[in-house]
Amino acid sequence: MKALVIGGTSGLGRALAAEFIAAGWDTAVTGLRAETVMAFTASFPAARAVQLDLAAPGAMPATASLLDFLGGADAVVVCAGLYAENSGADWAVDEKAIAVNATGCAAALNAAYSYFKKRGGGRLACITSIGGVRGNARCPAYNAAKAFLFNYLEGLRQNAAAAGLPISVTNIVPAYVGDGAGCGRQLLEAVLKGRRTVYLPGYWRLLAALYRNLPDLLHERMFRWHYLLLKPFMRKAPRWQGKA
Repeated sequence: MKALVIGGTSGLGRALAAEFIAAGWDTAVTGLRAETVMAFTASFPAARAVQLDLAAPGAMPATASLLDFLGGADAVVVCAGLYAENSGADWAVDEKAIAVNATGCAAALNAAYSYFKKRGGGRLACITSIGGVRGNARCPAYNAAKAFLFNYLEGLRQNAAAAGLPISVTNIVPAYVGDGAGCGRQLLEAVLKGRRTVYLPGYWRLLAALYRNLPDLLHERMFRWHYLLLKPFMRKAPRWQGKA
């Protein structure tokens, strides 16, 4: 069995790739930076690691070419992402966040989904974020891009169902889990079982439902204190804490 983990040289992607390797899968990963690619190869010599920039033009054909080069895959998981805090609404920052988290990830997902359609089945997954549930003043483009992925994955899932194809499409929604240490096994199980939507930790499914249905007026006014309410449910504090 073959797995391709896009954005698999660090964080949750690395944790998942390590589990694929431990389970005996022929595993390949991509990373943005040469140093993380080399570090991954040094840690996991049995795996293949290559550079891939999802923000660059042509991310879709580049992913398709990579799948051909690898001789295909039974599972493809897109874990790439760029957190961009931007309370000043600087367009250059927002544009980069959208390029990676929306356009780039969608390009990779589309390439993998097209491959699985021709192949007749497969496992497709993407690590999104709890940020996709609602907008956030500190990182508007990041949250918006993750919300886009929620809907894109749902659309691909429905497309596969309409075509009668055995393609599982999994949305993995982490919430303040830091570098993902200890989450690898849960990620692997979610992909292999073809789960539709998985929250990490699991109790965030309920919190997300409550937050999603919070009245707009209350959501707008809770900007400065809602993280205090959520702090007991976080494994790691929000990345902006301690910053101006």
